Amino acid sequence: MFPELTVTGVPYERGRAYGAAVAPLICHSIASYARLFALRRGLDWAASQDEARRYRPLLLGVAPDLLEEMRGIADGAGREPDEILALNVRTELMAGIGAGVYHPEGPAALARNRAAGVPQHPEGDDMPAPGDAHLAGLAGDPGPGQVSVRHPVDDGECTTAAASGAATAGGETLLAQTWDWQGDQRAACVLLRVRAPGEPELLTMTEAGMLAKVGLNSAGLAVSLNLLRSRDDGREVGMPVHVLLRKMLQARSFAEARAAAHLAPAAGSSCITLASADGAMVSLELTPGGVAAVEPEQGLLAHANHCVDPVAAAGECPIEPPSTTRERHGRAWELLRAARGAIDVALLQSVLRDHDGDPRCICRHPDLRLPTLDRGESVCGIVLDLGAGVMHVAPGVPCTVPFTAVAL
Repeated sequence: MFPELTVTGVPYERGRAYGAAVAPLICHSIASYARLFALRRGLDWAASQDEARRYRPLLLGVAPDLLEEMRGIADGAGREPDEILALNVRTELMAGIGAGVYHPEGPAALARNRAAGVPQHPEGDDMPAPGDAHLAGLAGDPGPGQVSVRHPVDDGECTTAAASGAATAGGETLLAQTWDWQGDQRAACVLLRVRAPGEPELLTMTEAGMLAKVGLNSAGLAVSLNLLRSRDDGREVGMPVHVLLRKMLQARSFAEARAAAHLAPAAGSSCITLASADGAMVSLELTPGGVAAVEPEQGLLAHANHCVDPVAAAGECPIEPPSTTRERHGRAWELLRAARGAIDVALLQSVLRDHDGDPRCICRHPDLRLPTLDRGESVCGIVLDLGAGVMHVAPGVPCTVPFTAVAL
């Protein structure tokens, strides 16, 4: 099981406790994202921190408490504040970069990281063999003459399924998802419990050094996350999605949490599914162009990695053939509709373990033939029982490990 930690107090105090408790895991996160930014964007870790600093003015305005918590995490872990900031804006630093991209300056950026003593993974940094790749333009807005090596990979991340009210066996609200990402980041996952004065208690599965990801709180709210891609991603500074997830988990009501999505435009596209113990649910498709709401159907919701709202979909990047998003989305809906009225925690666990259409399926196993950065898999599976305040966690590819109940 992932390490559990509970932090209390004002922002700096709880951040410092967090950082001190999992300092080696934070170094693991830094190693993962320093490698990612180098190979995908050609940025060494110092340049990545420079990019992250652009988000400070926005965060001072919308989340000064969380910026202070990040400072505490850095001090507790013995790292620089901008390193922790870079982890918390990692999605935005990659916005606009297509799947399978390898920047031509990547090897040089990796070399600078090694020379500077940036944490490294012991297995090294593999790249695709020249025979397995072809040249293509960067997915965002490349500079003059800039090219990248790109090969086709499934850029899907995560499948969400939710049910509430009469759609469930006991009238409860349940929210589930696979978190699909690079498998070696599983070693940096933590279960973070935050008890802050004047705020709901919260429990989130997140990556060490980051404020939140999937989770629930004592006010009966829960959030899940799916990556989206739109043509406007990465052009402007905007609301970091992992900070937004934490803001939602600090909310006292569904309306307050939903309103947080409008604090600032997104820099990169994502979908947050928000649910409450009283049965309210919505999938919020967040793009630089705005917030689109996808409402439940008869107490059911499912989402993958493409926009469902027609306006949001009009601005998204083309879905390439390797992507499995439509298959996973369709299969999740099929399973939910077939079980409507009898959905419980065990049923949603089976959804997350589903292999229909393998390998284009919900429960994703790594393709060991691919380079590390392209080797997506279901890092874990999570089912949130909002009324009970319990997170059921499978800390691996969901079909290979049991789910364990972790109470708020």
